[in-house]
Amino acid sequence: MKRRSKIALFCLAAIVLNMLSTLLFFDVLHIPLFFDTIFTVAIVFYLGLVPGLVVGILFNFVDTIFNYLVRGIISPTNMCFSVCGAAIVLVTWAFARKKEEFQISVPVTILYLLLISLISSFVTIFLGGTIDYFRFTYLDIPDAMAPIKQFTDSFVSQKFSLFASCILAQIPISLTDRLITTFAGYGVFKLTEKYFGPSKEL
Repeated sequence: MKRRSKIALFCLAAIVLNMLSTLLFFDVLHIPLFFDTIFTVAIVFYLGLVPGLVVGILFNFVDTIFNYLVRGIISPTNMCFSVCGAAIVLVTWAFARKKEEFQISVPVTILYLLLISLISSFVTIFLGGTIDYFRFTYLDIPDAMAPIKQFTDSFVSQKFSLFASCILAQIPISLTDRLITTFAGYGVFKLTEKYFGPSKEL
């Protein structure tokens, strides 16, 4: 099989596994986190920027179709969150492109993963909050991530502006989600490299 075909299969698998991860943790276990970028992070570490962007951007389009077919939720604005996926990929790639530095020591690896988690969470908090602001202002669409809407409503009730409320509501969920998924994604990358070999050997 040609290298491009293998990369395409890895990207497809990452999107499907992100979907399954979301279903398991959010729908089955009812954990109010996204868990939809674990395999996106793994792809960035394993295959690089472009495959990571493909997974990060396409996931939300697939998720939008899934929500319509399975949950009965019509939410075209969900596709806007592809911007968050792309941002996560770019932040992760800024560090992951120097993979040799992750081999220096365990503390250095943890430090880099923490930096990726924190920077990507700040970016997605702002982007996600901005998207929610426009969605809640101009559209009346059910929100699949109910806890964020509940946080938003609670901040609004405390006299915060809607924009500030949308940003603040993202913090507890997005920060926790980014920490878990970044470390989990790196773990998946190490397992992938162990069982499939370095990406350059594909």
